[in-house]
Amino acid sequence: MNALRCLSFACMFGLLGNAALAQSPSKYDPGASDSEIKIGQTYPYSGPLSSVGELGLTEAAYIAMINERGGINGRKVTFISLDDNYSPAKAIEQTRKLVEQDEVLAIFNPFGTPTATATQKYLNSKKVPQLFAGTGSSRFNDPAFPWSSSVIPSNLAEGVALGKYVAQRFKAAKVAILFQNDDFGKDYAKGFKDAIASTPAIQIVKEAAYEVTEPTIDSQITQLAATEADVLLNVTAGRAAVQSIRTLSNLKWRPLHLLNGKWANMDVFEPVGMEKAVGIISYQYIQSAYEPGWETEPAAVEYKEFMKKYRPGANLHSVINVQGYLYGRLLVHILREAGNNLTRENINSISTNLHDVDLGGLLLPGVKINTSPTQRHLISNQILTQFDGKRFVPIE
Repeated sequence: MNALRCLSFACMFGLLGNAALAQSPSKYDPGASDSEIKIGQTYPYSGPLSSVGELGLTEAAYIAMINERGGINGRKVTFISLDDNYSPAKAIEQTRKLVEQDEVLAIFNPFGTPTATATQKYLNSKKVPQLFAGTGSSRFNDPAFPWSSSVIPSNLAEGVALGKYVAQRFKAAKVAILFQNDDFGKDYAKGFKDAIASTPAIQIVKEAAYEVTEPTIDSQITQLAATEADVLLNVTAGRAAVQSIRTLSNLKWRPLHLLNGKWANMDVFEPVGMEKAVGIISYQYIQSAYEPGWETEPAAVEYKEFMKKYRPGANLHSVINVQGYLYGRLLVHILREAGNNLTRENINSISTNLHDVDLGGLLLPGVKINTSPTQRHLISNQILTQFDGKRFVPIE
């Protein structure tokens, strides 16, 4: 994958739009016109989390489909997705290009806590919407950054929820914590530790951090396993998440395994063998493509038809592709709601005032999409589950 990757999808289409929209006065900021809407994004198409690039490709494919069907309110969408190598410095460089050279209307779903955090101050200073970044960092619900929001649940809140689960289940326990050494890992671990702090018989016996650039985390897991802890809080991502499951199995260490929901999925489990992931507890919000009966649900049929036409050869069952499809729907919903008022302020306002939005029936029952100026994490409630070797079973 080139260091700089640009995916631009646009097509010309009919001049007739919605009559009501045509009669309303048009308001435009840079990146919008009578015929076009420009949206930018950075993703790790190369680097340590390059597998996540599939998500960006699926989002771009979804926009290509929308353009083929006539666009949004009579306008084509030019979707520009650039490679940031999961590097904060590269993310800043690419984001500045998107804003200052490409003149995009907004940045949508840039992936990663370190990269999205690196560009947050710049985008807020320019009053360019940083819409639903791929992070659960508490910084993206901070009033100091009103132009930012996040697409995934709060790392801090999810950590708190898992901590409460442990406190309810155990009167006494030894806990080991493995975490990525950045805001993602630190927020998650902090929430967990805060939740168990009032239960003194639950003790944290060891913590181990790792850098995302480390080729292996075997030594950290070996150190944690030596404690023979009863509970492992595992806050890893990408290849580190895969390695953690494999190494735990090789060491024959069997703690209660709590894996952060962002990386508790079949894409991580399959490479090491589903049987090695049995018992993992995590929070989930998207329906799994491996669920019995999923294939025949109308929402799943529509998703599969999209993938076969616009992403031929891609893994239909990958949670990353399901997410890309859902996030593409989210972007289209926001732009349609904006109508002819394609200003950055209006786009940001719509994004922070979503109410029970339906993203095509692929969310788990009970999961709602609601945002407000004081709650800017797209997903704020999830389902606690345990993996049984085939599926995620809700924990009552």
